[in-house]
Amino acid sequence: MVVKINGINFNLDAADKCAAVAKGVYKGEVVIPSAVEHDGVEYYVSAVGEEAFASCEQLSSVTIPDSVRAIGASAFKGCVALQNVALADKVLIIGSGAFSGCTALKSICLPEYLVGIEASLFEGCAALERVVVGSSIDIVDEYAFCGCESLKELNLPFGVKIIGSWAFRGCKALRSIVLPDSVTAINKGAFWECESLEEFTLPPSVNIVEQGILAKCVSLQKVNIHDGVLSVGYGAFYYCPSLPEICLPQSLQSVEEQAFRGCSALRRLQIDAEAAPMCSRDIADAGVYANAVLYVPQGCVGEYGFARVWSKFDNVEEI
Repeated sequence: MVVKINGINFNLDAADKCAAVAKGVYKGEVVIPSAVEHDGVEYYVSAVGEEAFASCEQLSSVTIPDSVRAIGASAFKGCVALQNVALADKVLIIGSGAFSGCTALKSICLPEYLVGIEASLFEGCAALERVVVGSSIDIVDEYAFCGCESLKELNLPFGVKIIGSWAFRGCKALRSIVLPDSVTAINKGAFWECESLEEFTLPPSVNIVEQGILAKCVSLQKVNIHDGVLSVGYGAFYYCPSLPEICLPQSLQSVEEQAFRGCSALRRLQIDAEAAPMCSRDIADAGVYANAVLYVPQGCVGEYGFARVWSKFDNVEEI
């Protein structure tokens, strides 16, 4: 049953005596109460429903009380004037795309007990500069911050395990991101087109550099890759024109197509593996093959000289 109380629509659950904010047309500043009364019965407000405030283009501020535990998918999607969001620490779940397209939102403090940053949560929030993340997060899902062009830095807590595909794609102002050692997977395109990112360190539990993970990071100058990495994926460092050198570990088994294409400043590519990693097709372009020196372990120049793709490097030297 949906009723309007003090200008806010609520879906009332008579059995559990709880209420969820329901879809409506909301403007200006909205303060959600922790409890409402209807026909003499009190209901505590436990949720903001899916699309409850979606496309409310004149909504400027919202305050969410301690009683709320969940915010539904797309709850504030497309609220282009929304500038202030006060979230209580007891919110456990914020659904996918909840704040996507909130183009005026500049900062937000996520609840301490929030367990995950869901898919597309802040996608397209072009003005978002600052995000404070709680200590309970275990995943940053796909497209979570995609298109957050003003986001400059982000510190993720220990406990985060997965960075989803395209999670930070197009975060053009992102200069620094701290990835904790708890991260075990960074999926494809995660930092694609992070144009201000200058240095990147792969967490020690990640053993695959996925497809396009740092593609078009035009300011990238330093990459730290640990021993234990098994493969470098398709276009992993595609068009990183400021990257002068990279060292790949002894554990490396394969490098996929176009991994270093467009890395026009690359002058030193060091491979510590004695057995030449498998390459099925070109990993770079003619400029990289001509200008970069391939450094290999002592006694392995012949191994790489006869190996497919690696033989295309004009200059091969021992470490």
